[in-house]
Amino acid sequence: MRPLVVLVALSMAVMMPSAASAAGRVAFVAGNGAYKKAAQLPNAPISAKAMAALLQDAGFDVMQAIDLTRDEMIQRLLEFGKKSQGAELAVFYYAGLGFTVGGAEYLVPVDADINAEADVDLGAAIDIAATVDQTLGDVKVRLIFLDANRDNPFVTKLRRSEPAPRSGLAAMKPGSPDTLIGYATGPGQTAPDGPQGTIRPFTRALIANITAPGVEIQQAMVRVRAQVNEETKRSQLPWGHSNIVGMLYLRP
Repeated sequence: MRPLVVLVALSMAVMMPSAASAAGRVAFVAGNGAYKKAAQLPNAPISAKAMAALLQDAGFDVMQAIDLTRDEMIQRLLEFGKKSQGAELAVFYYAGLGFTVGGAEYLVPVDADINAEADVDLGAAIDIAATVDQTLGDVKVRLIFLDANRDNPFVTKLRRSEPAPRSGLAAMKPGSPDTLIGYATGPGQTAPDGPQGTIRPFTRALIANITAPGVEIQQAMVRVRAQVNEETKRSQLPWGHSNIVGMLYLRP
């Protein structure tokens, strides 16, 4: 998408949310915390709900999903794939447990019971790259925020011959033009859930910056990194990739 088209489309979505948001701006916001076979993450659903509210206020048609089982997650993702077809801008946000196996990144449903690598291969966890390609393949501009880097509770059961990060998520690079990916922390690193009852640091920084009036999205991500780094006393530094061409404003 050319920069002028991005600006015109997003400006229209802000000025006429009732008419333009459904077709122009869509978002999938998920927070998984009530895990049955792993430590619970009570702040993941809290963070997701706060992000959903922010995006709704910015004119997005938001699909919110909290504490999903595998079947529920797949169903909601299929629904979102239909909703996002032809959209000018889509946000995919996830808070919860995520890990890397064999170089691939996975999101973990609350009912995941992973006892061997075969469980992952057979779909006990959700492949992020495949999910993004299938649900957002027809979207012009894509923003992906993954507040999912955390210690892998299944690490002792997942042993592949090739070396790969076992904690947190690896670095998934944009596979399509006009895509930005933001991680809670660097490749192979972890980000704790934080004090119970609070919004996670990465999500809190996203909320404070990405819809600030007149702030371009890549400039906003610089601010996000600085805020999280300072707030966590340099123990957590967000990471990301972007191949967005032109200037993108969520709130011009």
